[in-house]
Amino acid sequence: MSVIAAFCTLPLHAQDAVVLGDDAGNEELSLPPLTDRGTIAHFPYQVTPFCGLSDWSLHPGMNASLSASVGWSKHLGTGFANSLSLMHANLLAPRLSYAIGVHTLHLDWGPYAVNDAGLTAMLGYRLNDHWETYLFAQKSLVEPRVKLPFFLADDIGDKIGASIRYNFNPQFSVQLSVWEGRRPEPR
Repeated sequence: MSVIAAFCTLPLHAQDAVVLGDDAGNEELSLPPLTDRGTIAHFPYQVTPFCGLSDWSLHPGMNASLSASVGWSKHLGTGFANSLSLMHANLLAPRLSYAIGVHTLHLDWGPYAVNDAGLTAMLGYRLNDHWETYLFAQKSLVEPRVKLPFFLADDIGDKIGASIRYNFNPQFSVQLSVWEGRRPEPR
């Protein structure tokens, strides 16, 4: 079965550029990447049907992400989706960062209807210029009725885990993550 879809997206990020690690001794945040919906990203820069490349790097203070989309498919008809995420991120101590926030998602597209809301929390520690470690947790506050849409199967539900990242330079890094996840059973 082939699906042809056209997406019209409007992602909005309330985020200012912040110069970190400057001469004043400011430390930069060390946090794992998030999806544009404020959930823990399985793969940084993953392609999503909502906003293309999905990577939301947080800056110190309040971060907000709002997305809305409409799509059409020959087999499923017209679909609508929107999400809202609010995250607060800051330093607890030099090289120790935290972020905590809320996320919501509403998707209604033919047989795929998902309503999800939850909390996300993470803690990151920069060991040196190359090594970073993270702890993260994501908790769904509702039991979404899910028929496991192909593109949301790994993004919703509860998640707890840890990661370690090696940065070769600011543009290239490798990361190993281990997590336990619980997805809602299809109803």
